[in-house]
Amino acid sequence: MRKTAFSLALLLSMTVLAAAQNIWTPPQPKKIVLKNGLTVLLLENHQLPVVSVDVMIKAGSITDPAGYAGLANFTTEMLAKGTFSRSAFDIADNFDFVGAQFSVKCDYDAVFISLTALAKDFNRTVPVLFDLLTKPAFDSLETGRLKAELLSAIEAKGDRPNTQSDEALNRMLYGLHPYAHPEMGDAESVSRISRQDLAGHHQRHYAPNNCIIAVVGDFKSSQIKKILEQNLENWPSRNIPKLILPEIPAIGQPRALLINRQINQAYINLGFLGPKRNDPGYQAIRVMNYILGGGGFVSRLVKNIRMIQGLAYDVDSNYDPRTDFGPYALSVQTKCASADTAVKSLIAEMRRIQQEPVSDEELKEAKDYIRGSYPFRFETNGQTARQFLYVELYGLGRDYFRQDMEKTLAVTKDDVMAAAIKYLKPDNFLLAMVTDTTQTRLDIPGLKIEKQ
Repeated sequence: MRKTAFSLALLLSMTVLAAAQNIWTPPQPKKIVLKNGLTVLLLENHQLPVVSVDVMIKAGSITDPAGYAGLANFTTEMLAKGTFSRSAFDIADNFDFVGAQFSVKCDYDAVFISLTALAKDFNRTVPVLFDLLTKPAFDSLETGRLKAELLSAIEAKGDRPNTQSDEALNRMLYGLHPYAHPEMGDAESVSRISRQDLAGHHQRHYAPNNCIIAVVGDFKSSQIKKILEQNLENWPSRNIPKLILPEIPAIGQPRALLINRQINQAYINLGFLGPKRNDPGYQAIRVMNYILGGGGFVSRLVKNIRMIQGLAYDVDSNYDPRTDFGPYALSVQTKCASADTAVKSLIAEMRRIQQEPVSDEELKEAKDYIRGSYPFRFETNGQTARQFLYVELYGLGRDYFRQDMEKTLAVTKDDVMAAAIKYLKPDNFLLAMVTDTTQTRLDIPGLKIEKQ
C-alpha cells in the first residue's frame, strides 16, 4: 500500500515536472487561397460557441501620400459609416442586436478590422463585415462628421506633453518618411482630405490580393470557405501600387529639441532607429530590451533612475519593429531641473549593457517572462487571429511561433551584448523634450540643442 502510494506520488511529481519543462505549443491555422488571391487562415476552436473574424489589409499609414497624412486612418474609420446598401445605423444595429464586438484600427503597416460574435449569429453578421470591407459608400455627410471628430481628437491629443514629445521624436527620426507622422495625421492634412481621396485610397489598396482574413472559433472549415466564396468571390483582384519609401535620414550628431511649456515636469524621449520586424536578431533584441528598460520594476532603468536615484516615476525603453526600421526610444518623465541627470543616466545605462555582460539572473528573468507570457497572446479567438495576421504581414514563416520560442530560450549573454552594441546609440541619438525651458539645462558634450 505504501509502495503504491509512493509510486503514485512519484509519478505525479514527474508529470508536473515534465509539464513545467515542456514548451507550450502554439496553434497552427489551416491556410487557403481563393481564386481572387484572398488568403484565409482557419483555426477551429470548439471550446466556446464564439467566432472571431479578423481582416488585415496592407494599407496602413505607411501608404499615406505626401501631404495627406491620416488618409489611411480616415479611410479605415469610414468603413462602418455606410455602404451602398446599408447605412451606418444599419451596420451598427446589426452588430449591436446580437451583441457582436466590432472594431477597426489603422496601424503604420496595416489596417485591421475585427468582428467577434456567437457562432449562431455568424451568418447574420459576417456578410455585413464583408459589405463594409468591399463596398463603403463614403457618404459626404458622414465624411464631414467624421472629419470634425478626427480634427477634435487631433487637437485634444496635442495638449498632452507626453504625446507632443513622442510625435516630435518621430518627426526628427523620419523626416519625409510616412513613419514621421502619427497614424491619425495632423490637422492640416486631414482638413484637405475629401470624399474622392477616401474612395481613391480604398480603390487602390483594398483588394483581395492585398488582404488576409483569419477566422478562429466554433465553426467548420468547409462552412467558412463556402461563406467566403459566396460573399467575396466577385471582389476583383487588382494591381497594388508598389510602395516606394523615402530614405530615412541618418543621424549626423546628437541633437535635442526642447519644446517649451509652462509645466513642472520634463517629458523626455531619447531615440534612434530600431530593427525591422523580420530582423534575424529579433529575439536577442527583445531579451536585451527587457533587461534594459522593458521589464518594468526588474529592468535596469527603473532600478537605477526610479528606485536608486528617485528621479522619475515613469521610465522605460521600447522598440517598435515594423516593415521598415521602427523607432527605438528610451523615455523618462522627471522634474525639469533634473532632466540633465536623467538623460545622462539613460546614456550611462546604454553604455553599461554594451560593455558589461548581463547577469545570469537578469538573463533568466527575461527568458522566463517571455516564455511565461507567450500563451497569453492566444487567450481569446481574436488575439489568436491577430497573431496569425502579424506572422503573415511580416512574412515570418508558418513555424514562426515555435522557432521564436526556441530562439528566445537560446539567447546568450554575448547575444544580448551584441544586440546592445548594434542598436543602442549612446553617442548618436535624437532627443525630444517637452519642458519648461527656463528651468531645464542640458550639459551633454556634443549635443546640439534647439528650442521651440
